[in-house]
Amino acid sequence: MSEDTWTFLDHYGIILGDVLMTASVLAAVYGIIKRNALRNWLGRNRFPSIGGNPEHTHWQGIVFTISRAEVPLWVIRQVQPDRIGLLITQTSHEQSAIIRQAAEQQGITVYIEILNDPDDPAEAKRKTKELLHALHQGGHYHELAVDITGGKTPMSLGAFMAAEELGSDSIYVTSHYKDSKPDMNTAHIKAISQASS
Repeated sequence: MSEDTWTFLDHYGIILGDVLMTASVLAAVYGIIKRNALRNWLGRNRFPSIGGNPEHTHWQGIVFTISRAEVPLWVIRQVQPDRIGLLITQTSHEQSAIIRQAAEQQGITVYIEILNDPDDPAEAKRKTKELLHALHQGGHYHELAVDITGGKTPMSLGAFMAAEELGSDSIYVTSHYKDSKPDMNTAHIKAISQASS
């Protein structure tokens, strides 16, 4: 090869090296600035542990999708969280008032988000995230769960997606039914997805 060809390849190699180094520095800066979004993207939808019994039930905070009061009140008695979040609709407003009153009498802090459209999983996901952020407030509460037993199916789906994206456990309460109501004597907590596994 001629000297001109070697000079061209040398210059090309230098420019390529500069471009790659610049891209690496920019990617590192972007990764530092957007580290939470990057972490969520890298850890999305891996479902480390699905189903079965939860490894533990000492969650410091729980978000509930609300339709009726019986199941959340039972879970609160079992787990005794410090804080709870209630994802409610206009039709479950009265039931949420029963839960709130019972929880506050036990010294539990209650946060509420009202869904405008219970058939919109995107809204349920967004408002569940807001509740999880409120429960996590101050950084002292790390063990959080989302109970997707109550509410309409789109609510539960949105709440589940929020739990997955924020690294919280998702749970479901199963029980037999008696006179069209859950028989809480037969109830137990099942894991949907355990983020801590």
